Amino acid sequence: MSAYRVGIIGYGGFGQFLHHAWAGMSEVTITAVADQNPVNRPRDERIKFYQHWEELLRDQGVDLVAIATPPATHAAIACAALEAGKHVLIEKPLATTIADAERVVETQRRTGGLAAVDYMLRYNPLVVGLAELSREKILGELRRVVVENYAQDEVLPPEHWFWRREISGGILIEHAVHFIDLVHLLSERTPTLIQGVTHQRSSGQEDIVCANVVYDNGLIATHYHSFTRPGFFERTTIRLGFDLGEIELEGWIPLRGHLRALVDDKAGAELQKLPGLRVVEARDVAELVDESRPEGWGNTSTEALLSRGQVQCRGITYQVERQVQAEFGLNASKQEAYTASLRALLVDLIKQISDPSHRPKVSLEDGLKSLVIAVQAAATAQRSLYDAAD
Repeated sequence: MSAYRVGIIGYGGFGQFLHHAWAGMSEVTITAVADQNPVNRPRDERIKFYQHWEELLRDQGVDLVAIATPPATHAAIACAALEAGKHVLIEKPLATTIADAERVVETQRRTGGLAAVDYMLRYNPLVVGLAELSREKILGELRRVVVENYAQDEVLPPEHWFWRREISGGILIEHAVHFIDLVHLLSERTPTLIQGVTHQRSSGQEDIVCANVVYDNGLIATHYHSFTRPGFFERTTIRLGFDLGEIELEGWIPLRGHLRALVDDKAGAELQKLPGLRVVEARDVAELVDESRPEGWGNTSTEALLSRGQVQCRGITYQVERQVQAEFGLNASKQEAYTASLRALLVDLIKQISDPSHRPKVSLEDGLKSLVIAVQAAATAQRSLYDAAD
């Protein structure tokens, strides 16, 4: 099978990183690039360069288009690419409005072209392993997700499009959709309440946002994003609270994590599916002491349950045998993990193009689902900001 010919629209930092990540893949060949700035012309003279993306879409030597332009342009370019007979990979978010996102979905269905959103976290081996554990309820129900994201603003001057809501959609839409989608990967529950808050600098730049999303099983996800720190202090943690365990991931591209969980033999074996798992400590439940009450409180129902190898959560009784603490992680750098995920994402889309029966890990519908939550959270955040001003 010959390699699919890829054109990249938007050849700034991320577009160039896509090129770098996909270079050398047997499945694809980068044949064309479009960017308004002629300074971004590729050094490889074999790659066609266009200053207008419309010209790239007329190039018959392009089979698949990767869109890496500012978010407000995604929908128009994606629809035009699908109408031109190209398959499409769209950098997140799918669009900045629900109407535009729905237009992309409708165009994809009508034209028959294939398209996906760049939710590359779905291809990270740590996330894949955790999604399987969560959906199989190996540690019981997922009840809590906390995303804490501290990012730099040093490379984002006040005039950068990132701060312009009409272009980026704002942080919840441009950035948080990655992590909103992660929650959807971990749990198939339906959101019932969405609330957002925000803070702006005196210049009007929205640099701190937070969203709470309540799901129908009592799962509550909190997404906090702050673009205010020096690069040295960039940090992202993702904490997951299950009925029977606590898991914390480090990095917006997760490379490592640790957990504490109550397990039986089956659950203990399933945990081994996490990459690089190393058990630090394991204790029989009979050895555990319930320290949730101070000395002198008297016997507790927890102690009686533990004596039978049982615990209760929200009225559910679980059979457990031991408590384990463990670490897990990838034997890879951030660069390597990011590149591998982008490659896996592209290969997944190509498999669907080659075999319509193939079910990809990410779809346009996934992009729309997370965008709906981000848009609603952003809207409530803006209302709260105006109410506070009044």
